[in-house]
Formats: sequence, structure tokens, C-alpha cells
Amino acid sequence: MAGEVEWRLVEDSSPENRELGEVVRRLEGIYDGDPSLDWKESRRRRAEALTVLLTASDKNRSLAGRLEGAEYEIGGDEHFVLRVDDQPDRVFKLTHGDCFGCYSFFSPHDPDLTGKHFHGSVNEDPVFYLKRWMLVNFLGGYQTRFEGLLPPEEKLRMPRICVSQPTLDVPSPTRKEILESLLPYRFVNISDDAFLNFETRILLTDAAPRNVRIVDGTPALFDAIASFAPDKICEWASLRSNTPPTIADAGVSTRTNQSGFDDALVTPRPPSC
Repeated sequence: MAGEVEWRLVEDSSPENRELGEVVRRLEGIYDGDPSLDWKESRRRRAEALTVLLTASDKNRSLAGRLEGAEYEIGGDEHFVLRVDDQPDRVFKLTHGDCFGCYSFFSPHDPDLTGKHFHGSVNEDPVFYLKRWMLVNFLGGYQTRFEGLLPPEEKLRMPRICVSQPTLDVPSPTRKEILESLLPYRFVNISDDAFLNFETRILLTDAAPRNVRIVDGTPALFDAIASFAPDKICEWASLRSNTPPTIADAGVSTRTNQSGFDDALVTPRPPSC
């Protein structure tokens, strides 16, 4: 897709992403990278592939032992959230049921004038889920780590994916603060709680105050949904938005992913959408 950031750069951007990328390759490789495989359509294949990974790693058995007896709370529609004694500075998140978090369904229509064009929907695709965290990790220093797979909650359910994130002891930002924190990195607000970088085509949805924190001026997108925008969203957003802002317009210097977003997101390039 024209303008889309090279996936190799995403995977090589951090140790956490290299591990997530390895899990993605192993999942896809179980069927020899069969391009006809549609994770959302084939429940049997999803279950088989995840079960292969679940039973192949001692890390997964160790994770089950670490989480045994831990109390959890329901973290919105996407996860069960736990604290683990040996990692008090991290929050552990478990997928549940047959779902792997959410994705955002796009509609160009807004008959009720809510300002919202992206709507949370159940995601059944484990690869989309893993790549979501890889894109979030690529955007900055706040990193989500793959912890392993766990057995299903009950028979006929899917194996569960567990990730962890650093705790964030800061208050929820306002929508205005989120907008201001994303502007220097060339994200344009294209709908309620949705932002698009027109150059890399990285789309952030559900970037609402409940899912974002701002630490030293830098957004930590701990529960936003990141994906690549398809052509139809780019075209729709281009018609709605003014010319994407430049770094000079924003009046800030570039940052590295040690303290903020990756340089790949703030280096001026010709518009791609």
C-alpha cells in the first residue's frame, strides 16, 4: 500500500516488537503462510493454530503458574486485567471468550451528527490483535509486551493471549490534551477519538481519554486501537481534513522512540494518502 511504513521497521523498532513479530510469523507459518487463510472466517483454524503455539512453549506453562489465583477485574470489553506479585510495576491483560480485543468498524455516515465514524466491534483475528500492539509500540517508548498464551476459559473456547504493560499513575487527559499531544507527530483528528497520520497511514481509533495517558507531554496509547488505514478511509479523511500539518507548523523538534514517538513518524515526507 503506497505510503505505508515498511513492516520491517515496525518489527525492528523494539525488543517487544521483535517477540510479537515472531509470534505472528509462527501463527501464519502453521499454514505455510497460506494467503487464503482468513482468521475471521475460520474458527477451527484459529483454534488449531493457537493450540499449537500454546502447547509448544514452556513459557506458556510458566505463565499459567504465575497467574494462578490472581484476582482480575474486567477491563472494558476487551480484557481481564490482573496484577502479578513478581511484576508489581506492570498490568497484565488477558483476552477472553473467542475474542481478541476489538477493532473499529468504519462508517462514512453519521446521520445523528455524533461526530463518530469509527465504532468498536468484536475482533476475532489474533494476528490483527498482535499487530495492533506492534503498531502502538512503534509509535513510542511505552511498550506492550507479549507474555504468552493461556488455555481457554472453558471447553470450545479459544486459547487466550496475555500481554503486559507498564503501570501509568497519571490522570486521564482531556480530548483537547490528546489532540495537542498527537499533533506534533503528524496525526490529524479525523473523527471523534480517531486520528490518522497521512504519511505512514497509521490509524488510531478509540483514542479516548479512558484509553490514553500523557506522560511528560508524550501520549501513552495503552488501550487505543492502531492499524493501517485502507484506501477508502484515507480518501474519506483527505476530503474531510485540511492539508496535514508539518513539523514546522507544529513548532516542535523531532523525538526518538526513547522519549516519544519514532522518528519515522515525524520526518517530513510527501503526503501519501
